[in-house]
Amino acid sequence: MRVYLVRHGKAAQSGYADDAQRPLTERGQADVERIARRMAKAGLAVHQIRHSGLVRARQTAEIFGHALRPPGGVIAVAGLTYDDPVEALARALQLEPEPVMFVGHNPFMEELASLLLTGQPGHRPVWLTTSGTACLEYDQGAWSLRWLLIPEIVQKAAKDS
Repeated sequence: MRVYLVRHGKAAQSGYADDAQRPLTERGQADVERIARRMAKAGLAVHQIRHSGLVRARQTAEIFGHALRPPGGVIAVAGLTYDDPVEALARALQLEPEPVMFVGHNPFMEELASLLLTGQPGHRPVWLTTSGTACLEYDQGAWSLRWLLIPEIVQKAAKDS
């Protein structure tokens, strides 16, 4: 089973009294679009995209949804914000029947990757920049990192092709 962990794209820093309302910047949108297109071009299948509900995560999820067209849609779920505990989601992931993408915030996303890959939160073996996307796979009772995409790599690859 594969799971995709995505940190939302770069968001506006000022002018918003409520942190939940901060939208993606133009750069954030462009970075997410490049990564989403790369994943779609590679033919990666995602059954459903789940996001935290905060504007920047919703916008990121919608961009991925447009590119990947998940049959289960793009939905907001509780438990993906920066200070939510990761343990319940980590346990539930082993039961997911289809590949799923989660779009959220740091440190939550890095803590979840740490728990899945090392058995403990706090080690952070995966560093997710804004728009960073990690593919983890559960096989034979263990999680492993399959690949990681960050905007700098995808942007460089696009310029070289």
